[in-house]
Amino acid sequence: MNRNNLVDLPTDFGSLLRVAIPISMGTMVQFIVVLTDNFFLSRAGQAAINGAGNAGLVYLTLEMVAIGSAAAFQILIARRLGEGRHDEVNKTFRSGLFFHAFLGMVILLVTAGLNQGFLGSLIADELTRTIFEPFLSIRMWGFLPLTLVLMLNAYFTGSAKTWPILVTTGCMAGLNVVLDAAWVEGWFGATARGPLGAAQASLVSEWLGLGIALLLAWRIVPELRHSRRIWKAPDWKKWWKLARPLMGQLLLTIATWTTFFFLVEKVGSLELKVSHIARNLFMLAFVVSQGMSQTTRTHVSGLLGGQRDAELRGTLKRIVILNVSGILLLCHGFVLYPEFLAGIFFDSEVGLEAMRKTLYVIFSAVCLYAFTGIALATLQGAGATVQAFRVELLAVGVYLLVGIALTLVWPQPVWIIWRVEWVYFSLIGLGSIWYLKQGTWRHVLASNSSEINQI
Repeated sequence: MNRNNLVDLPTDFGSLLRVAIPISMGTMVQFIVVLTDNFFLSRAGQAAINGAGNAGLVYLTLEMVAIGSAAAFQILIARRLGEGRHDEVNKTFRSGLFFHAFLGMVILLVTAGLNQGFLGSLIADELTRTIFEPFLSIRMWGFLPLTLVLMLNAYFTGSAKTWPILVTTGCMAGLNVVLDAAWVEGWFGATARGPLGAAQASLVSEWLGLGIALLLAWRIVPELRHSRRIWKAPDWKKWWKLARPLMGQLLLTIATWTTFFFLVEKVGSLELKVSHIARNLFMLAFVVSQGMSQTTRTHVSGLLGGQRDAELRGTLKRIVILNVSGILLLCHGFVLYPEFLAGIFFDSEVGLEAMRKTLYVIFSAVCLYAFTGIALATLQGAGATVQAFRVELLAVGVYLLVGIALTLVWPQPVWIIWRVEWVYFSLIGLGSIWYLKQGTWRHVLASNSSEINQI
């Protein structure tokens, strides 16, 4: 494939995998990091893993604003390359870097304000709270490097050059694992710092990742060295119309999921620990789906930009096949050997049984997600971000109501509580398919696409 042109964007299985695998491997590396964090934190006690886990969810929730922004830039970069407008690609990239540097500062300041007692007051267990607040006070400084890394990844993904993502995340993960062992438990002769050592390890790793990603971008996109042009006010206004629903959708999704964990904490500490372990194992599905969802957005946007609408259906079928196959490959252990997975984190029979039953529920949820996630990414890639946001709004609204009912109104065992994921993924699928099946959906997407073309 021509490195600078997506007009000839190939859509065969091999080409789709070449785009998706580096992204998925990058997510796999992040999964290993999270699993390592939780392994060491679980050895430090239940309060350590619960406090750090809740802080990590708050961090992820606020970072969703930057992830949504990066997704909008990715769609635009893919569209410009599909149209062969390479000068606009670099201008879009520079504008995104400028915006994400500013955005990182804003998110940092918001988090610092929220961490002055408000977020801690939402946690019932005092021991969990004593870990949560100092852990978040360290992690929040990662917003500065990570928002820029996300924008750099948006360029790599939008231009179908995804190997730098794997290099960056691989280096970040390697350093994080070593520092976890050294700073949490005192391996390699280092002084043990306890749970806060995990937060410090993540922060140092994120700054390393930014340095590597910038060096790779400097080499891959030499045009950045010779021009300083960025968007003007009218361009920003049109971009905001595309980005706002994406940012709102992702923020709403993860904020609701974070709220779910705060609700589970009201049921009990064991239930919260099981849920945090379940969340981390859930990431195995995201290892595949992240790569395939971003590949979907890139290819849908690129094919539309290249006037290749007729190829969309066949391309999406191949993406779904790859997505389902990958999720089954990575998540089969949830039903084939759940006792082994649960035994990594639990010794008591009560914990093992709760984790095992929860894994059965998660497996059915990720199988459903294998289909519904691609449907939602199709809407986003075509520029129908407002429609995607409406779908998300309905799904998380019902999800939250059911979650409250199962935790606060009629408290249930943790494996029953996790059935809310069935509700969420079902509504995501039904809503997305409804828009895609409408007789006027092409006109809706074309209208959104025409606005993208004006940027």
